[in-house]
Amino acid sequence: MRRVSVPRSVVAGAITSAAALALAVGSSAPATADPPPAATMEFQVPIRFVTWCTLAIYPCMTLQPATITPSATTGTPGAVTFAAKPPYCREVWVNWLNLTTGSVGTVLLRPVPPDYSRPYVPGEWCHYTPATAVTGSGTIAATADLAPAESQVVITPGMGTFQVP
Repeated sequence: MRRVSVPRSVVAGAITSAAALALAVGSSAPATADPPPAATMEFQVPIRFVTWCTLAIYPCMTLQPATITPSATTGTPGAVTFAAKPPYCREVWVNWLNLTTGSVGTVLLRPVPPDYSRPYVPGEWCHYTPATAVTGSGTIAATADLAPAESQVVITPGMGTFQVP
């Protein structure tokens, strides 16, 4: 078989022409992606704990199981806003790990103090102040646990994984 050679100038000219055509056909405006919509995901495993009352005069002997469900809201590139659903007024620690970059951090979700100046309204009691963490983009694994207290025992800490743009 006989080998046919193509001059390098012909190949270079073809590549240059293709690149010029691609630029001419494409948009002159820079490409911008729409920011991803904010997504709120509850942790796949909620915090499960047992609490009991510690009254000095009449101690309660019944255990009351309870659940707090933390959530993560993504949408801002490289950041996550953690929150939790009421009705239990316990501080929640959220420890996160970016599995893509290896960065780690901790945020504290504090309950908003109740407003005793007005009557009790169901659904308005014990809200959490959301906390934002700069995690970087990637897959985030997070665990949630309660701050130590003498009248509670954590059965299972919360756990969740999610994607951050």
